[in-house]
Amino acid sequence: MSGRSVLAPLSQAFVAFTIEADNEFESRMPHRTAADRGDGSKSGPWLTSLTFWSNYLRQIPDDGCTARELARRAGDGASAIASRLGELTRWRYARVAPGEGDQGERLVTLTAAGRQARETWAPLEALVEERWSERFGADTISRLRAALSSLPVGDGLPLGFPILAWDRARDRRPADPIVEGGLSTLLARALLAMAIDFDARSPLSLATTQLVLPHVTDPTPVRELPLLAGVSKEAIAIIVGRLARSGLATVPASPKVLTLTRRGVAAAHEAESQRDELDAKWSALSELPDVLAEIVTPTLAEGLEPKPNGWRARAPYLTQTRATLADPSAALPRFPMVSHRGGYPDGS
Repeated sequence: MSGRSVLAPLSQAFVAFTIEADNEFESRMPHRTAADRGDGSKSGPWLTSLTFWSNYLRQIPDDGCTARELARRAGDGASAIASRLGELTRWRYARVAPGEGDQGERLVTLTAAGRQARETWAPLEALVEERWSERFGADTISRLRAALSSLPVGDGLPLGFPILAWDRARDRRPADPIVEGGLSTLLARALLAMAIDFDARSPLSLATTQLVLPHVTDPTPVRELPLLAGVSKEAIAIIVGRLARSGLATVPASPKVLTLTRRGVAAAHEAESQRDELDAKWSALSELPDVLAEIVTPTLAEGLEPKPNGWRARAPYLTQTRATLADPSAALPRFPMVSHRGGYPDGS
């Protein structure tokens, strides 16, 4: 691959921006996490990431909207919006009016916790951008915005990176958000546009190509992949399961070692070649690779330190957090693996 790369540093910048915003939200918003089970004092909503605010919470007005309207704003199909609404109601952010007939016409409104979360999130995107301007220089962030804005990302992309880590990006519906996005939206849309471009021709998804294939040139223990890829073990399990079910890899129950089959090796070579072509094509469109080289540096770690009681400061996530703080360009994922578990860009 050419040294003038855009895909990996763009992904790492997006994930870093999201983590910094997430850490700030976590410190400001009453919430609960898996670590709080059994703690009766933790009664707030389930903690979520920037993705859920960008694509859902910020697009539900005080008087509500129908499920179909929210799906259109986020670019979700009927099954996807049903899943997201199930999570938003289960996590105490929203209510869906009961009733008979067309579920798409049911009214979605925010709970008190949902309104509080929406208002808590509202200033954080601009806050992180301001911090980046101070950290990397206002001129660098201005150039980053200009380079991202110049890319041919097309219309109909959502405000935040969608939950599609194991889906094909090309299958998404057009989004029609009702608000404008900030820097995180520019980063997310550039990555999504690249994924759509890639998935239109590749035998494997961009997430698989970026996160797993570089680490399985030899048989690799599955337990090593989360730290190597920079994403959660649950996210890796999804990719590994897809590879095995498609006959591209074998993963015995014990020892659990991922080995590409002959078909898998051929598919990996083709996907990696197409990834390199994609990277070269998008790298040539703007000065984005040069700007990202000024951002994805050890200085990026200054915004990634979790609060002392934050979930990223606790096991089992502390190992990855320490690796990221030590060397962001090596440890941050080379593609976001946004999952339904809360919208975190590393699949946590």
